[in-house]
Amino acid sequence: MSPRIVVAHGYLASPKKHWFPWLVDQYAPGVVQIPALPNSTRPQPGQWLDTMRDAVGEVNDDTILIGHSLGSITTLRMLAQWPRPWTLRGLILVAGFAQPLPNLPKLDPFTTAPLDVEVILDGARQRHVLGSDNDTTVAPPITAALAQGLEAPLTVIPGGGHFVERQGCRSLPELLPVLDRMLSADLHTGR
Repeated sequence: MSPRIVVAHGYLASPKKHWFPWLVDQYAPGVVQIPALPNSTRPQPGQWLDTMRDAVGEVNDDTILIGHSLGSITTLRMLAQWPRPWTLRGLILVAGFAQPLPNLPKLDPFTTAPLDVEVILDGARQRHVLGSDNDTTVAPPITAALAQGLEAPLTVIPGGGHFVERQGCRSLPELLPVLDRMLSADLHTGR
């Protein structure tokens, strides 16, 4: 099977916004898939989880999942609920969070239930978190806490904001070396 990358966009987003079209253009046709998560202006956890599960289909050594902002906690919840055992080639979270955001209480339904991080640590062979030093949507310490909880390296991109179009972000070149390492890793030798 060939590698595939499935991206979960965030709140108020779509597959056509931010750096997502750029990412699609970086790889062969069909490698990057970005499902449209329903009602991104009034997201509901159950609908987003169902849509992501349908889009991913199967978690395996050929799959890399990327979550941006609200797509991060959605991806983590999906993985925590996935029937075990499973193995995922890679997990990348951009401007991610797994705790309530004080400035966006309407998103609390995504974060209120405890998250089984151990399942994710056991199944996701490679993990990486990207954040910025000036994100006003997801405060940098929240993204840093996510990286620490996932035992994942954290790449801090100076001046990256929340990695959205309205802040001028239409590409995310810092993501490519992380993805390329995951795509080229020999995973049959263990973690």
